[in-house]
Amino acid sequence: MRRYSSLAVAASLALGLSGSARLFAQDEKKVEEAAPAPVVAPAEPKPIPPEVQAKLDAARRAVAEAIVAAQDAGLVDSTIDPPPILDILITGRADDRAKLKAISKDAPEVGVSPEVFGAWFTGYGQAEGVVAEKNIRILPPSKGLKTWYDDRNRIFAALIADVRKGKTPVPPVAPAETPKAEDAPKPEEAKPADSPKPEETKPEEAKPAEAPKAEEAKPADEAKF
Repeated sequence: MRRYSSLAVAASLALGLSGSARLFAQDEKKVEEAAPAPVVAPAEPKPIPPEVQAKLDAARRAVAEAIVAAQDAGLVDSTIDPPPILDILITGRADDRAKLKAISKDAPEVGVSPEVFGAWFTGYGQAEGVVAEKNIRILPPSKGLKTWYDDRNRIFAALIADVRKGKTPVPPVAPAETPKAEDAPKPEEAKPADSPKPEETKPEEAKPAEAPKAEEAKPADEAKF
């Protein structure tokens, strides 16, 4: 009996292993037959309309003029070039170099504006003895960053609102109603010009017709005897 039992167990194991092998083979076949997922092409960016590009060019020119004016006024002392645009537009100045000069062993980290921070971590910051990973941090909200963003919102939100108001389309004016014929003012009737009254002519008094003068009767020649 033990022999038969061993044979039965061995047969069961053999059948189980063969069945598992078939299942694994089928799974591998399904994986091979699965089609690769289609590659979705990235959406193309929307082109900038000419009128928008013209505004951008004008705004960039105005920003450059503001930077030069701030530099000439001694309000710019920055470790990045060009200097931080938003710092100048929001605060009127850029003074991150003076902050970085205060780095010491006891205070190795200095907080700067987001634009200056990004410039340093992309290779656009230049200052002797300053290492971005060791010394540059974003200014904490409680030490000026919150105020910086509040001022950003206050300045530009108001300007954008003003621009929007100026671009509000004027509502179309309803055409004036055509007056009805009965409501239209009637033209004044042309009065005939006063014709001069003919002078009154008195009829001439009829003169009695003169009776024809009778020829004086000549005496007849005396009869001759």
